[in-house]
Amino acid sequence: MNSKQQLLALQADFGALPVSEVIGVLQFLQEKEIFSRLTGISVLIRAADPVLIPADIDTRLPLARLLLSISAKSAEDKEVQTRLKHFSSHGARIVIDDIEAYDNAIWEGAKKISADCSKDIPAHAKPLMIRLHGGNHIAQNLPNAALQEQANEAGFKWFSGDYAFHPPVNNKAADATARTRLLKLLGLVARDAESRELEELFKQDATLSFMLFKLVSSAAFAQTVRVSSFGQAINLLGRRQLQRWLQLLLYARQQDHHGGLNPLMPRAAFRAALMEAICLKRGGNKDELDCAFMVGMFSLLDKLFGNPLIEVLQPLNLNSDVLNALLQKSGTLGKSLDLVERADRPFKDFNPGLIEELGLSADDYYECVITAYAWVNQVCQDM
Repeated sequence: MNSKQQLLALQADFGALPVSEVIGVLQFLQEKEIFSRLTGISVLIRAADPVLIPADIDTRLPLARLLLSISAKSAEDKEVQTRLKHFSSHGARIVIDDIEAYDNAIWEGAKKISADCSKDIPAHAKPLMIRLHGGNHIAQNLPNAALQEQANEAGFKWFSGDYAFHPPVNNKAADATARTRLLKLLGLVARDAESRELEELFKQDATLSFMLFKLVSSAAFAQTVRVSSFGQAINLLGRRQLQRWLQLLLYARQQDHHGGLNPLMPRAAFRAALMEAICLKRGGNKDELDCAFMVGMFSLLDKLFGNPLIEVLQPLNLNSDVLNALLQKSGTLGKSLDLVERADRPFKDFNPGLIEELGLSADDYYECVITAYAWVNQVCQDM
């Protein structure tokens, strides 16, 4: 993500998989349209031995969409340097990783570095970034919001890790009035209340009103009509979309993070979209799709509000299937949520058996994941 928490790249955990098999996986994902559907999103690959990457990889994959992460040690090798120059000439971007012991003595062709920030911000990273001025350097494995903030101040531009799941201690969400108003709006939409009741609540919150009009005017809805009233905005959006975007706004409006989104919002959006995509693959109807989306979206409310999930969900009067899925991981929705929560975790935490239990194939699963990331990408640009 960047400092505004917009999606920039995906990094797969290939473990010790040989280079030839990694390329095979990427070609499979290319066939699933990962590059064409995720406009502007790169794929970061950690290459333990760059010499093993075929010289003709540009005929197999769109190199301009790849970030090749190479250790500083391996980049000392002359044969590796020749290969890196070749890849660069075909559009690939090279990221120098494992820089801990190298200070200024890294490959002269380096423009971007990646640093492990799982414990702290490495002291040697800042001098390197100053020397490589202008690069979009990557802070990897950030465990919490405090370190992400430090990485941002140190000059890193790209961020990865679990920092979204560990917000600041004082991030108990925005004021109680704004939270109550959003939850009340969700309740009104759920019971199909009259538009005038919705309008009254929107009129009480300038930020919420602004985001409603911004959403209706966004490219995602391609509206050519000039919106002149709250009622018109609500009608143009539609009740179903309004409900979904109110769920998103629970995350989006809670934190002013360098003028960007709350880091939890893209995570919640990914879970919601993946839950819906899985439900659709399984033949779910409209109501089941809405429930699946809601389960994914609400699964991080405890992190957002800093309170137990059962307390946060209490005012929403959710049906038993949704509530049991969220609180107990029970039923098909609960099993789907279990899979979804593991989808962006390290491979050691993944459970492929859940895919089969849900009646999906590997192809189905990857198509769902790509669909989810495509939606997250759109949401991050529009919010």
